[in-house]
Amino acid sequence: MDYQTDMPDLLSRSRRSVMKMVVTVMLLITVLPALSSAEELQAGKVLVAVYAAGGSLETDYGLIADDISQMVTGAANTTPETLELLVAYGGSQKPGWEGMTIMNRSGLALDLADGELGNRSYAIASYPQANMGNGSSLGTFLTAIRSGYQYDRVFLILIGHGEAYTGMLFDQNHDEDPLSIAEMVDGLEDGGFNVEVIGLDTCLMGTLEVVSQLSGYTRYLIASEESEPAEGWRYDSFISYLASHPDAPIVDLGNSLLKTYFENPALGKTLSVLDLDEAGVVTSSLEKLSKLTTTLLDTPEGYNSLTDAFHTTQQFGLTSDGVLDPATMDLIGFAEAISSREPDLADSATELINASEKMILLSGHDARVPGARGIAILSPVQINSGFYRYYHDEAFITPSWDRFLVRYLDINDHQATMIPFEKNST
Repeated sequence: MDYQTDMPDLLSRSRRSVMKMVVTVMLLITVLPALSSAEELQAGKVLVAVYAAGGSLETDYGLIADDISQMVTGAANTTPETLELLVAYGGSQKPGWEGMTIMNRSGLALDLADGELGNRSYAIASYPQANMGNGSSLGTFLTAIRSGYQYDRVFLILIGHGEAYTGMLFDQNHDEDPLSIAEMVDGLEDGGFNVEVIGLDTCLMGTLEVVSQLSGYTRYLIASEESEPAEGWRYDSFISYLASHPDAPIVDLGNSLLKTYFENPALGKTLSVLDLDEAGVVTSSLEKLSKLTTTLLDTPEGYNSLTDAFHTTQQFGLTSDGVLDPATMDLIGFAEAISSREPDLADSATELINASEKMILLSGHDARVPGARGIAILSPVQINSGFYRYYHDEAFITPSWDRFLVRYLDINDHQATMIPFEKNST
């Protein structure tokens, strides 16, 4: 199903970090105290676990607290046996948001009674020195879930700024340290259990780089190819629907979320529901196509054909003022562009398209991003080889795709057509 809107261009802010591509020079390591074991597991149908790094979205606008308030409102007419909320929040310089605080739905409701979130007296646990951009903090939160809760379905939602394969959930109290994809995997590993759904309410995280690493830790991923409006997802209606339909299949839940998300008038919205059981076929197809695209680099004509394909593919990376700063591109669009220019590669490109479409259960976009098909991948149009090598581990998907990017970007450098290599922006 494709959601499209024709709303006025109202991109005033986004969930894309104001500290884009930040390099963290100093690694801060925090040792977290262990949670005490619960004597009896709390059981029920659906547990919505939220890991929220407030950052500037909370410090400047209070938007993450508003998200959490919406969740509490949406769950107001149900019981913890049907749906429970467990929220870990922090990462903002706002008072009460230092470190990491964990609260359940009843504690959140009490804390929010005065319109503010941050009173630790209602917390299940509090870690004042924790870094939300560290995988150990996520692991501590997930360990608390494993040791204290037994629900039929577990949804994990991560909220904050996002910067595609370079990281997300920047912690203001720890030099804007981001949670890398690898650190997220470490946290999931520490948690010791798989969740049914991971939702990334952040900018630019609907990428194959993310998918390839999360496959095996969750069945479904909900994420956006493009930057998100600052308000992010609409939680009151989504949580209310989930509480009323705790056994609903993922497509029905996804339709409920996408419907309200696309009611936001800001342009540049995308959102997808992905079946990660299909991720292996997609990465295998990319590996096969990459071997063939690498051979195109043997001639100037092949290089020019690839460059044209990149530049005509839908790019993603809208900044808060609505300017496109390309970070990723649509994977299906790229495969189609290659197929139309290089007939000898058409079969492999079609294989990648078909595999991607099978993985994409739902996808929506608005009029600002007509070429959004549901899954993105690193775009080489505005980076150089030094940038790629710096983020190599985060951006790696398959060996042949890696070799292709390295060679293509080296040629670009020699052509002297790329912008200077920078680590800071917006």
